[in-house]
Amino acid sequence: MALKRKHGGKAGGQPTVLLVEPRPEDLEATRAHLTEAGFRVVPLTRFDAAAPLFEVVRPDAVVLAAHPPDFSAVATVRRLRQICGGTVPLFYLVDPQDPQAWRFCVEKGLCVDIVPRTGPGSELAHRLHSQIRLRDSVLRAAEGADTGTALVLHDPLTGLYNRAFLLAQIGLEARRAERYGGVFAVAACAPQSLRAFRKQYGRAMAERLLVYTAVVLGQTVRESDVVARVSDDEFAVLFPGATEECLPDLLGRISARFALARFQVEGKQLRASLSLGAVSFPDMVGAPTQLLSGAIQEMRRARGAPAGSRQEPAVGVRNEEGGQEALAVTLSS
Repeated sequence: MALKRKHGGKAGGQPTVLLVEPRPEDLEATRAHLTEAGFRVVPLTRFDAAAPLFEVVRPDAVVLAAHPPDFSAVATVRRLRQICGGTVPLFYLVDPQDPQAWRFCVEKGLCVDIVPRTGPGSELAHRLHSQIRLRDSVLRAAEGADTGTALVLHDPLTGLYNRAFLLAQIGLEARRAERYGGVFAVAACAPQSLRAFRKQYGRAMAERLLVYTAVVLGQTVRESDVVARVSDDEFAVLFPGATEECLPDLLGRISARFALARFQVEGKQLRASLSLGAVSFPDMVGAPTQLLSGAIQEMRRARGAPAGSRQEPAVGVRNEEGGQEALAVTLSS
């Protein structure tokens, strides 16, 4: 992923939160909680003013109250993502007693984390702090800010992060989710029949295919996601804040991108063929290696589908032995 925004949550600094809440009483209550927790809060009551103010303030995180019936917060999130490229943590503040609002944000909320309005204000503050720390650690690695770590954290062939870095980020995200609540997903993918391709066209051409796969992934996922090469021919993606319900859209976007892409070999254009699989937390729990292995297993299961078959992303592929929900999709050539 290519993160270009200079992060603001530096050590010793006061992170800035843009708070959009049209109800004055709720706005003041949430502002007071966050100020007490050490945030600099920029309050706002109008959703249509959020994007212009965002570009001026450049906050470290944004909290938007989601209210029916229009749910302006969702449209605002879409615009803010266009501005920041997905590098700023976003949260919906939702009344847990309003099932319509909760369901709308889960199904159509663009994979943004949801925080209940009721309960101690510290929950929102903790989740903001943890998301900002996760974002900053990824940005530091991407910028090579930690001296001597850039080469250690990246795959030399594709330029993506390596397996060790991805596992570390999965561990951070799992601890955050377990302590403060939250969800995330891990997906795995690989170009099909790489060994046969290498045997027919040679090692150099096979490496070009891997680089091509890395480029397409980088162009498809959100910039807040973590993409890594985890083995010779396998890649994985960490999707922070992604629910099980979001996975069909996430995998479908990658599927559609590869369906349109073409790879040139000896003057001929070939269609990229890809296997995908994913697991979500907390539907599956375990160590980072177990979560990554679960996604790889689902991907390999899809890879073993009959030749010429096409599977669409779908929720609810049940693993009766492990009791986990998982997704798998295969793109046919």
